[in-house]
Amino acid sequence: MSDFQQDLFADGEFVVEPAHTTHSGGKGEYLHDWYAYLEGYSSEFVRSVQRKYMPSANHILEPFAGVGTTPITLATLGVTCSYCEVNPAMRAVITAKIDVSRLGEMERRGLASEIRTMSRVFAESINDSAPDAKLAIAYESAFAPSIFFTPEVYELVLRSRSFADSVVLDNPLLARAIEVAVMSVLVKCSLLKRAGDVRYKTKKELEKGLPDYIDSVRIQLLLMASDCELCPSSNATAVYVGPNAKELTNNPRLAADGVITSPPYLNGTNYFRNTKLELWFMRDIVDKSSLRGFRDQVVTSGINDVTKAKGRQVHEIVKPYYDELVENAYDMRIPRMVAGYFEEMSLVLAGLAYNTKRGSTLCVDIGDSIYGGVHVPTHSLLGDLGADHGLGLVEIVKLRDRKSKDGTPLSQSLLVYENKGLSMPKASVRKTNMTKASKNFGPQWEDFKISFPHAEFPYSKRNWGNGLHSVCSYQGKLKPALAFHLMEAFTSKGDVVLDPFSGSGTLPFEASLNSRKGIGLDIGLLATSISNAKLMRHDSDSVIRIIDGLSEYIKKKKPTKRAEVEVREFGFNKKIADYFHEDTLREILLARTYFAKNLAPEDGSWSLVFACMLHILHGNRPYALSRNSHPITPYAPTGDFVYKNLVERLSNKVGKSLATDRSDAFSPGHCYQADILDCWPDQISNVNSIITSPPFFDSTKFYMTNWMRYWFCGWGKTDFEEQPKSFVEVIQKKSFDAYDKIFQQCNDRLAKNGVVVFHLGHSDKCDMSEALSPYAKKYFRVYDSFTESVEHCEKHGISDKGGVKGHQYLVLEK
Repeated sequence: MSDFQQDLFADGEFVVEPAHTTHSGGKGEYLHDWYAYLEGYSSEFVRSVQRKYMPSANHILEPFAGVGTTPITLATLGVTCSYCEVNPAMRAVITAKIDVSRLGEMERRGLASEIRTMSRVFAESINDSAPDAKLAIAYESAFAPSIFFTPEVYELVLRSRSFADSVVLDNPLLARAIEVAVMSVLVKCSLLKRAGDVRYKTKKELEKGLPDYIDSVRIQLLLMASDCELCPSSNATAVYVGPNAKELTNNPRLAADGVITSPPYLNGTNYFRNTKLELWFMRDIVDKSSLRGFRDQVVTSGINDVTKAKGRQVHEIVKPYYDELVENAYDMRIPRMVAGYFEEMSLVLAGLAYNTKRGSTLCVDIGDSIYGGVHVPTHSLLGDLGADHGLGLVEIVKLRDRKSKDGTPLSQSLLVYENKGLSMPKASVRKTNMTKASKNFGPQWEDFKISFPHAEFPYSKRNWGNGLHSVCSYQGKLKPALAFHLMEAFTSKGDVVLDPFSGSGTLPFEASLNSRKGIGLDIGLLATSISNAKLMRHDSDSVIRIIDGLSEYIKKKKPTKRAEVEVREFGFNKKIADYFHEDTLREILLARTYFAKNLAPEDGSWSLVFACMLHILHGNRPYALSRNSHPITPYAPTGDFVYKNLVERLSNKVGKSLATDRSDAFSPGHCYQADILDCWPDQISNVNSIITSPPFFDSTKFYMTNWMRYWFCGWGKTDFEEQPKSFVEVIQKKSFDAYDKIFQQCNDRLAKNGVVVFHLGHSDKCDMSEALSPYAKKYFRVYDSFTESVEHCEKHGISDKGGVKGHQYLVLEK
């Protein structure tokens, strides 16, 4: 023990009120009552531990954050906290609290006022919202035939989900508050009860009546509004470093000054089952396998956490208890649960040792257990287990007395370790040598970072690249020169290259142009068709048939009255009818119907004609069907209303595109229309590289800048309100948790030794590389993260292109 610590520990006994060692002890504290969590402790407990054992710490690690008591309390004390939390519903609660604590006083007052207003209008607002169909499907898939709500409450919850999603587009902080308020009352207003584990309410309990759902949410919102005004501002940051505390050795070293945490007790509690309603409401449970996937990640502490792969390794200090449990346990999963708990807690302790400085203090709140009459002294066993990883046990402080279900006396204790400074934790399995993939791409990537070849002549020319890159104007499109040089740096001829955020298809098209096979994935008709116009072969005869069919349709048909009314009432910069001569508008309406009736976005010829049609809709060049506007964003038009023949201009554009040579090196590819957050098509497998550019956090709303083309793809007013809710562009405004599934699928579809490159946006509001790295580390080794300034870049005549100041490259290895 260091001299400093000897002086510290000699300075009196550590004393804290027993109530503060439980979650209920914090009742009434700001932010504490946003979500009632049976496990955990109060903010006063955190302050007491920090004050006693690590008063000079600037950076503390919390690997089991729960509802965020430790990171939020420390942030208000001016201490940076890195935290993990495996439960995404709890991460949502933490994020909401952190966002509030980061606001200035005036901003918090403003948010409090908005939440109070919401409490008044909540009933009316959700009654005006449609029940969320996807959430209902997820309920049936995950829980059927179980019934957890009355029909009335179930419908109100579905409407609440839709309403919260509609608010997030304009006010993410308010939307998070609504989500947390709903989560906090879900179990209370359901047919279930949280009493230790969640169970069904008894007949006697149900006879007392269920709390009114609307009133419960309103009361919770008012409490949260009051907390917004009482909460002090953070003086330091709380940083999420990954979901799983068992994988902390895969992180770059944090060099924290200490640890304050409370891991799961070995008491059979199923933390995910107890929050299944909250997880479902947050869309983290979508089918019966979802809970199983979460339980596989958590430290084994309950019988239902036990799998065939868990509990196979029995540590020598645990062996006597394991053997006794084998003889006495009423369920043979119990000894394996105990073995698995200590096996996995050893991984956690290894990660804590790895991520804290030599001489630092680690404080772990834990309780002992009893099964089948066999007492398992979890506190002393974990104390001894720390020695495997250079953690010397300084003391065990008894915090309070507890009792098991059968009345056997138990206790809650605080383990105090000192990091003795082993060079590398025994449990670490991370290899620091470069893989075969990194050896292949390393030199080219280093050259890229030094020379920025895409910014040098001739690649810096605005029109560099194959002519089909311009088959349709598209905001947010990656420059072809950058895509080309990323292919040169990270791929080889013959490789299969995937872009799961295909957009206009620039990355997969550059792959296909250069003797690779480019594969794309995108959620929208707009992006899928533009990508396939570039990636797939075109047949001239098929193209002619499509255009001839369109011409005949326009000659013989008339637009519906409904369509004619819509274009005079709908639009953003101006109404659609304001952009076109009335005869041109008639042809556009008929063309919109024709393509909708003959939809084929994964056919090369159809996609080419459709992409060309989208391109000529608006612009400031002679090809455009509109009055004078802008080719990327349809700004309010100017100039005279002049008739322009649609088929004529479309035929000209298609003819130029067909004449564009893609060279002998071209290898056809394919873009699949699918939601990146759903299961990807089976055809995407064993890809060599994944190079992609997801929506930047601070980018402008893509679906709004391309609103007229989205309208031509079939969107109406309701679509603009509802469809974006499923876009990563919108979802990531609330949380980056969606990227966990994205990285998981990247890992599943990537070949051995494959590489993943995420091209990201960096702004004052968000360092995307830092934000996404914890999710990536679950599935990949982070090879590099590099930022390139782009503040000098061209604006293309658009005044607001978002707040992006740098482009980042997050490079990952499998």
